[in-house]
Amino acid sequence: MARRLFSRSFYVRTIVQLTLAILVVFLVLSLVYYAIVSRNSMRQQANKLLNAAQAISSAIAINLSADGDIENPQVNSFVNFTARSSGAIVWIINFRGEIILQTGLPAVVRERLERSERGYFVLPDEFLAAKSSGTSGMTQGGDFSGLLADSGAYWLSAAYPVPTGNFGYRGEIQLHMQTQDVNFTAFLMTNGLIVSFLVAFATALVINGIISRNITRPIRLLSEAAEKVTRGDLSARVELPKKAPGRLQGLVTDDLTGLVETMNSMMDKLANQERDRKDFISSVSHDLRTPITTIRGFVEGMLDGTIPPERSPHYLEIVKQEVLRLQTLVNTMFEGTVLESAQKINQTVFDINQVIKEDIIGLESLLSEKRLDVQTEFLNDDNGRLLVLGDREAISRVVYNIVSNAIHYTPDDGIIALTTRKSDRPKEIEVVIDDSGPGIPEQEYPYIFDRFYKVDKSRTSKGSGLGLYICRTILAAHGQKIRVARSDLGGARFIFTLQSP
Repeated sequence: MARRLFSRSFYVRTIVQLTLAILVVFLVLSLVYYAIVSRNSMRQQANKLLNAAQAISSAIAINLSADGDIENPQVNSFVNFTARSSGAIVWIINFRGEIILQTGLPAVVRERLERSERGYFVLPDEFLAAKSSGTSGMTQGGDFSGLLADSGAYWLSAAYPVPTGNFGYRGEIQLHMQTQDVNFTAFLMTNGLIVSFLVAFATALVINGIISRNITRPIRLLSEAAEKVTRGDLSARVELPKKAPGRLQGLVTDDLTGLVETMNSMMDKLANQERDRKDFISSVSHDLRTPITTIRGFVEGMLDGTIPPERSPHYLEIVKQEVLRLQTLVNTMFEGTVLESAQKINQTVFDINQVIKEDIIGLESLLSEKRLDVQTEFLNDDNGRLLVLGDREAISRVVYNIVSNAIHYTPDDGIIALTTRKSDRPKEIEVVIDDSGPGIPEQEYPYIFDRFYKVDKSRTSKGSGLGLYICRTILAAHGQKIRVARSDLGGARFIFTLQSP
């Protein structure tokens, strides 16, 4: 239950995080768009005001007297029309700085300006923007150098000089437009962006939900499968729906699918290990029970007199053999455990041909018992040796284990062949061990070197299933490999590699 709640909270957390990310992206895009549009709008309005100021200036130039007065009353109509069409207030200013004609004068301006002797409001030189701007005029945003401050609005101003001819500064035309206080929300509403924003955001949320669901589904399934495994159900697997071409799932879950496959593979290995463990316990139980039962029976027979004293040495010898068998079994199990700790190997240069000969001599009694023929074909250097690099004792155990297995499975009067040869790879030697036994089924090849694995699963099968596992572990510690194949003699062929110095 806790895992399920965790999965749901993970899904909700993913949705919330992606939603916030989408919201931030949309807000950033909207702010950028707002800034760009606002700037362009201001520039267009400023150009509009400047063009209007230039038009009024051209009309005023021919109707402005030397005393700085407007002689043609029709100019008033033109100025009023321009003010209405542009939405701005218009000031006509003569060379004295007097506002001789205006379509509006804010209260804050009236409070700051003084009147001339003729009764006109006078602009100080600091507010005569066109006087120092040249013949091209100017535009300005804000409060017009403080003149329009405290009006509670943002002003867009344009000033254009009256053409001078040869008379010097004759005056200027100023247009001041109070811009609307447009905040971000109002901008969205007035430009129709709020609708498109909501539509795009809703679409993104739908896509976000689909992607999040596809991302979290494998994680939820993994959590459920892991919970089953912790309860001991090693048959649990993660099953994902098959991907349909073109679906979003195929675009966003490739890595998670790989994780699911890894998890399934791990659970397969756990199940195989559990099965191998049970098989091993069953096999070892039988292997231990038989000698223990034999030892117990003979000891009890000697103690209760069933076995006569003169026969005791014979049965004590049998007891000794059974004890040695138990010791070999326990030592083999111990070796498998020790080798898992990847102990450091002692690398030396030695003659692999000599090691093979010594192991054959050590197994001579078993070979003679089954009348097995041993054939050897050794690769020799100029000194009659084949030098390799590795742990001599460990490699001897590898050869011993493989040959003893071959002896066990090869029928009487059979053949065991041992060959050393060069590998296809440089500075590498191959050791090949063939037998004429029944061989190993090809479907068993992938598992033959696993711990506790036996080709013969019957209880009567001798051995712990660790011999070939120990061989593979030793060779892996040397950085070498071992493989199994079908022998030309009809039985099994084991090939392992060694490094030449």
